[in-house]
Amino acid sequence: MNTIRQKEKKPNILYNYGISEALIGGLYEGTISFKNLRQKGNFGLGAPGMLDGELTILDGKAYQTKANGETTVLKDDQMIAFSSVTFFEPDLVSHINTFTDQHSLYQIIVNSLVNDNAMYAIRISGNFNYIKTRAFPLIEAPFSVLSSILDRQRIFEYEHTSGILVGYLLPEYLNGISISGFHFHFLSSDKKQGGHVLDFTGENLKVEIAELRSMELEVSSDRSFQQFRFRNKYNEDLAKVGRGY
Repeated sequence: MNTIRQKEKKPNILYNYGISEALIGGLYEGTISFKNLRQKGNFGLGAPGMLDGELTILDGKAYQTKANGETTVLKDDQMIAFSSVTFFEPDLVSHINTFTDQHSLYQIIVNSLVNDNAMYAIRISGNFNYIKTRAFPLIEAPFSVLSSILDRQRIFEYEHTSGILVGYLLPEYLNGISISGFHFHFLSSDKKQGGHVLDFTGENLKVEIAELRSMELEVSSDRSFQQFRFRNKYNEDLAKVGRGY
């Protein structure tokens, strides 16, 4: 990996609409329009209303990759169930000129970062020898939890394509609110291929990283969210401190 070039720091704020645990738990209804979402960021990913495919937000446009493999531009009035966006201004830039796989590239990125518990937005662009993505079809009520309908996801495998991975590396303490670890969506250069990234290999890749300094969380006022039962995350140490013994 080439030496990472430091750029002037720019403000990067992670705006998270919705709670990932609620989405995974079956809250698929769209409750924010893309028109409103894009006021909070021009870069990110998300899930369309009714889980109808995968969203990739790039340069202020939202691209919806559906289960039939078609990728289209989202309209302003279309609704979104969950999304993480930011106004992306990278402060770390590097190039990977040799062949690499997903695991190796992720390890290179982790090794290049100083703060293990920071939030990072990451853009990876270049040539992909192979990339595997997925998208869910439109889901109608009654809704089941996401893990129970994995057999309905559609898998796409592309070879010798160029494009961009849009996503994040988020710390473990955000898991459940968002998704911890690496999470990427793909959009090809011709805007015809996309989806949630499962695996890839590539070369001549440009890696741009923005450390996010703060986070804004907004949740739906929809009745289904108000009544959603989150899992109890009991922490004995916190409980002891709270009760004083």
